Amino acid sequence: MKSLRLWPQGKAPWNKGQGYISFVPSVYRVVAFVIAIVQVFSLSPTYQPTVSPVALITGIGIYTLVKVLHPPKWNQPRKLGHSLLAIDIAVCFTLLMLTGGVLSPYLLYTLTPVLTAALLLDAKVTAAIAVLSVAYVNISHFANPFVATSLSLAKLSYITIYSIAVGLIATLPYLTNVNFRQRLQAEDIIRERQRLSREIHDGSAQTLSALRWQVQLLNRRLTKLGVDLVEVDQLERLIDKANRETRDSIELLRSYTGGSSLMPYCRQYLHGLNGETDIRFRVDIDTDEVKLPLTAELELLRICQEAVSNIRKHSGASEAHIKLNTTNGRVQLSISDNGSGFDATTFYHGGATSGGHGLEIMRERTESIGGQMRVLSMPGMGTEVQVETPSKFPRGRLPWAKR
Repeated sequence: MKSLRLWPQGKAPWNKGQGYISFVPSVYRVVAFVIAIVQVFSLSPTYQPTVSPVALITGIGIYTLVKVLHPPKWNQPRKLGHSLLAIDIAVCFTLLMLTGGVLSPYLLYTLTPVLTAALLLDAKVTAAIAVLSVAYVNISHFANPFVATSLSLAKLSYITIYSIAVGLIATLPYLTNVNFRQRLQAEDIIRERQRLSREIHDGSAQTLSALRWQVQLLNRRLTKLGVDLVEVDQLERLIDKANRETRDSIELLRSYTGGSSLMPYCRQYLHGLNGETDIRFRVDIDTDEVKLPLTAELELLRICQEAVSNIRKHSGASEAHIKLNTTNGRVQLSISDNGSGFDATTFYHGGATSGGHGLEIMRERTESIGGQMRVLSMPGMGTEVQVETPSKFPRGRLPWAKR
């Protein structure tokens, strides 16, 4: 995914859009600009930049207005986002070079790229921009060809304070909003799945229903003519199967939106299958106390649902056992059946399996939350899928937030 975002497209707290991400940097930018204006005129005539103060204020004012009217977006293309941020850093560096380095009235203004990175980007990129900000402050003061500067204890203290401020701005917004980012990301996943389910329902599902009706009509007319075609009956059964699988896919996409705890929902979902199929599902879940990020819960549920779907479609099993527990800080999910099984080596070597793409999708989901998946199966010996993931994720190190 090539996008400049840690927060996905989602509902911000008060704007249900992109208000939060655009509100904070924009307000800070305006406040810092106003403070710079006050300092420029209060420091006159001792403040003597290489460019006219009025011209500089006018130029930065126009730039600030453009940035406020066109704030960064979390669905912004990566290259465009990086380019705009690089321009912002270049503007700040130029400001410091033209106005006296650490003594510049625009010193607070130059913290804006760090704040934007802390709200938009991951920890590594934010740290790099913070280091770059401290570096260009030092360069603008100690290696400035435009403004004469000198070294003193007071100026060193200013640089130290600036460095501390950069560290706080780079760290606090990021850490404060980690859980909020996770929630927005999970909400984004849910909305995308709901959109896909609506498209399937309004597209393929309706087409299959219409096709089934046409085949039934054709079968009735052939029966009246005394014609009995086995192929027509087989076609109707195939359409019925495709229709059931489509409805299962819709249910898979729409079920569980994160509004309740995963474990009770998982139990309810699996126990409900006992009344819908000939397969007896046995459920063993003892992890009510584990608190996973919502995104991890969703992925584990989708893995379980995909495995159950594979069992219903392909295994020919009469029994299935789903087990979920925690051991030594790891969440362990096991889905096994007594069905026909298959040669599991084909899965590990990238070959086709009886489950189509289901196992590969399950592996991708597992890896997206920092876990590992194993498949144990032999022809005629049933199948067991084992998934193991962390039960805790350090702040700022969420595997699915990497880009």
